[in-house]
Amino acid sequence: MAKVHIKGFILQQIAGTDGMWDSDIAASVCQEYGKQGPYWAGSVRVILTDLYSGGLVTSVEERFDAYADKMRFRFRLSDFGRQRMLDTGLL
Repeated sequence: MAKVHIKGFILQQIAGTDGMWDSDIAASVCQEYGKQGPYWAGSVRVILTDLYSGGLVTSVEERFDAYADKMRFRFRLSDFGRQRMLDTGLL
């Protein structure tokens, strides 16, 4: 059986929680799709930005990670995102 597209997988992962950190989402995607390295982690962050811009997810917490020298975001599925997932069969 074919895997769901990465955006759909990310939405499904977030939907099952009260919020997920971007680094945990990236790790989950990389494990599920057999990807590794900074390129793929960065790609997941770009997808999250796209989902945020489209209103499907919201940022519920932000934190600066001094060790990695970057901002970290905890995302939650928005009501609009949940409805779109229902409309498209992802939920």
